Amino acid sequence: MFKNILSIMLVGTVFTAVAQQPTAAMKSKLAPKQLMTDITLAGSKLVAVGERGHILISEDGEQWQQANVPVNVLLTSIDFKNDNVGFVTGHDATLLKTTDGGLNWSIVNYQPELDKPLLDIKVLNNNVIAVGAYGLFLQSTDAGETWQDSFQDELLIEDDRLYLEELKEFEPDTYIKERQYMLPHFNSINVIGEELYIAGEAGFLANSDVNGADWQVIETDYFGSYFSIVKVEDSLLLAGLRGNLFKSEDDGESWRLLNTGVKATINSAFKDSQVTYFFANSGNVFYTLDNEVINNYVLDDGKAVMAGVVLNNFVYLATEAGIKKVPTSEFTSNKARD
Repeated sequence: MFKNILSIMLVGTVFTAVAQQPTAAMKSKLAPKQLMTDITLAGSKLVAVGERGHILISEDGEQWQQANVPVNVLLTSIDFKNDNVGFVTGHDATLLKTTDGGLNWSIVNYQPELDKPLLDIKVLNNNVIAVGAYGLFLQSTDAGETWQDSFQDELLIEDDRLYLEELKEFEPDTYIKERQYMLPHFNSINVIGEELYIAGEAGFLANSDVNGADWQVIETDYFGSYFSIVKVEDSLLLAGLRGNLFKSEDDGESWRLLNTGVKATINSAFKDSQVTYFFANSGNVFYTLDNEVINNYVLDDGKAVMAGVVLNNFVYLATEAGIKKVPTSEFTSNKARD
């Protein structure tokens, strides 16, 4: 349920920037205690994003500095190309870029009139892809210098695809309006080896090569939303609503349900050297060491855990109640369920 607050179709082929002037995020000493939606590493620094345009940076995981951010909207995802260059997505079709490790951010796009969010972003060398509501797909192939928006019509069901083809030929204006809501929400984009995966609403899953040019739908026989997918050894682990976690050992040809034991929506995943983590609502962190037995660690406050990353023997968590840390030693043994 909480994930729904994170749940833009742009017209044209060349991506354009600010349509309205935003309000900059205010500095607040309470920012590290408020809703944070994602966290990542920029070199050895922790960088987290959250509500009201808050972006926080820490060298040690204890002291947090608030960045200069030109928008005050809910931010949803963050990823870095290297120690200095990074990108953030958010509501109001927000896309931000930094070139100084996250201290200062500039606007790539901001369109509150669309009333649609960007939900996730991934950087692979110079290839940067942001995805969001109703099939929004924005891509840069030059590390964020220029952008294009694309409509992935190969992901439509056949009847919708044929319908739009006819509109495009005979009623181009209607075509632009109709296609805005044809595709499902793209909740996350994930880099797995030499492939990209998009996970979305209504059981949507698709993959492509790392260029993201042509996409193929992967059937999963589940109709709830997915929010993350990760590969561990030879298995794909696909996570979504109400604690549903599926495993495929044949590159997505077939899937089987793993037992998490708790009906808490899984918001994201993170793979460390030994442990694979799944961050979920109601204070739950599911984890596995063998990709089969799913264990559970629960935060005392029961607040939603949106994302996490490992640094210096701690798991740093972006949660509904701010940034928290848990020693990695809490996750280094399989605990049998009752």
